[in-house]
Amino acid sequence: MSEAVKQSQIQDVDAVDVAAELSAANEATADKNAALTENVAQDIKSVTVAPDTVEAEDSFKLMYEASLKEKTEIRRGEIITGMVVGVNADVVVIDVGMKDEGTIPLAEFAQAGMAVPAVGDQLQALIQSAGDSSGVSLSVLAIKQRQAWDQLEAAVADESTVEAVITAETKGGFRVKLNGLNGFMPRSEADTNIHVEPATLVGQTCQVAVLEARRRPENIVVSRRRPMNAVLEQERMAFFETHSVGDKLSGEIKRLADFGAFVDLGGVDALLHVSDVSWRRIKHPSEMLAVGQHVSIEIVKLNAETGKVSVSMKSLQSDPWENVENTYEPGMRLTGTVRRLLDFGVVVELEPGIEGMIHRSELSWTNRDINPASVVAEGDVVDVAVLEMDPSARRIRLSLKAVSENPWQQWMADHPAGSHVTGKIKNITDFGFFVHVADGMDGLVHMENLSWDKSGAEALKSFQKGLDVESVVLGVDVEKERIALGVKQLTDDPFSLFLAGSKRGSSVNGVVVEVKPAGVVVQVAEGVQAFMPMREVPRDHDELKVGSEVEAKIIEVNEKRRQVSLSIRQHLVQEEREAMRNYSRQTADDSAPSALALELQRKLFGKI
Repeated sequence: MSEAVKQSQIQDVDAVDVAAELSAANEATADKNAALTENVAQDIKSVTVAPDTVEAEDSFKLMYEASLKEKTEIRRGEIITGMVVGVNADVVVIDVGMKDEGTIPLAEFAQAGMAVPAVGDQLQALIQSAGDSSGVSLSVLAIKQRQAWDQLEAAVADESTVEAVITAETKGGFRVKLNGLNGFMPRSEADTNIHVEPATLVGQTCQVAVLEARRRPENIVVSRRRPMNAVLEQERMAFFETHSVGDKLSGEIKRLADFGAFVDLGGVDALLHVSDVSWRRIKHPSEMLAVGQHVSIEIVKLNAETGKVSVSMKSLQSDPWENVENTYEPGMRLTGTVRRLLDFGVVVELEPGIEGMIHRSELSWTNRDINPASVVAEGDVVDVAVLEMDPSARRIRLSLKAVSENPWQQWMADHPAGSHVTGKIKNITDFGFFVHVADGMDGLVHMENLSWDKSGAEALKSFQKGLDVESVVLGVDVEKERIALGVKQLTDDPFSLFLAGSKRGSSVNGVVVEVKPAGVVVQVAEGVQAFMPMREVPRDHDELKVGSEVEAKIIEVNEKRRQVSLSIRQHLVQEEREAMRNYSRQTADDSAPSALALELQRKLFGKI
């Protein structure tokens, strides 16, 4: 208990103790008056008077003594019964039957919970003071307080309860009234529900257990929670004895929390988890429930030892996933509501209890890694297509982009292979660069498609980000959403042109452009170079240098690698063979008979 509360309680002084102190003072005053009267009587006896006055004086003495005997002794703290002889604005006047009148403050009747009496009513009151100038002071509240203390002490002894009224909220708890006595109830002892609103308790009349009752210094501490717990414990025991898992009941929503709701089942608060409210997924129970609402539930868990009960509302509803196979199929177009945005996609409610997932890769045709929040918002109504279903796993894959025209297909239709496109270089990589060709669409120019006569790395150095370039569409992969472009394809392939006029076995003329240990590089046409190994150069041939003109035979062609191999040696051998063939043909022509001679021979031999 706080020091402030103790000090407040100490200040309320017990009226009965004060009455006892004042009674002791009155007794002393009464003894003093009695002694004074005795002295006066003795003085009267000692005075010499005339014989004719003795008889009168004795009669006066006897009358005075008789009046003292008739007058009842007044003691503080005693309870007397008197008649109401007057009621005014401030006090009630009581005839106490001793030739005196006592007064009771009018406000005490309200404090004691009593109606203001009428003239002629008999009334019990406690004497608080007597014999002073103010007369006899009486109190009806002190009687109530004395009775209240007796009741409190008895309640402590037998652990029973008393009635109290919660009058006000104070620091750390509440002020209470118990038959005119002021008490304190700590906040932790106010209710079994720690979340109860204090304002709802003020003004209530309730049964409380007395935790402490001390008259001096006055200190009264009570508990409303303890008798409530006792009642709840009896109800809880009765509940577990009469209920089991599977029972269907009705209850009242007592409190809502982020994770669910607490349902009052009559002595037991059962947990209704947010996932058991409905087949439909909800974030907070307040979306479907409210405090004070009556709901039908089924007991799903019951533990008498821990006193915990779990209930479900959705177990009383049919599972919507049971009919998914009959309702949905891949390729269907549906309308749903966006319920949640996740980092990897969007959850769409197709019907209460049935949700599907749109992966972020299925949100846009032109951006496979788009932020879901940039496309849709919670609560949006969207058209989607069913991609895949797995009822056993309670999963449905959806697509947002599948219900819209594929821009890749449209772009491919507008830009077939061989088409020319122009765009800015978006970014450059180690293997080429990307060209922006449409909103959300980029084409790749690989480094191998930059130049016919330069290496890819060398040709790549000529390009920079932001540069406008023209390129040729080499191909479009709609499924993979890729566009292949080429820059060197803007001109004819010199290698192809060279091969069109020069086949394997033919001889070509060229100029040495590079000399290597293994051979020489010969430029045989614009943009076309061939390699001639040293073994294909005769030993007696003049030394080959850069700029040397050579005539050689094409001995090998690799179109895929764009390679041509030359040989001077084989070219010379071929020349010799051609010369010998021409010489033999000429000799044969010179020695052959003429046509006339052949005709004469035919005729001659024919006759023979």
